[in-house]
Amino acid sequence: VYDKKYLDRKDIDAIFNKKGNCDEIIIIKDNLITDTSIANLAFYNGKEWLTPKKPLLLGTTRARYIKKGFLKEVDIGIKDLYRFEKVAVLNAMIDFDIILNTNEEINEGIKYES
Repeated sequence: VYDKKYLDRKDIDAIFNKKGNCDEIIIIKDNLITDTSIANLAFYNGKEWLTPKKPLLLGTTRARYIKKGFLKEVDIGIKDLYRFEKVAVLNAMIDFDIILNTNEEINEGIKYES
């Protein structure tokens, strides 16, 4: 179980170093989106904010928003990215920051790496 990204970041750093000119990475595990190298993720589908059900790290900010009912936990696959209007990152340092606002920006920002 990988619940402390800060203890051993060698695998995350190796993936991050392949990002090219992208700002950040989205980590995929078992074909499901988990989180980024530094934060949990949230996606807006036009009705509600959703967060991956199985992130690598169960962050405190994520937990707070789930408890408030603002975020709903769901499985989110790679193909699901195209149906979202907004993407946000969240962690204890940045709280909740919307980084992409339109489906077009999300689609342009996707770079697949196997």
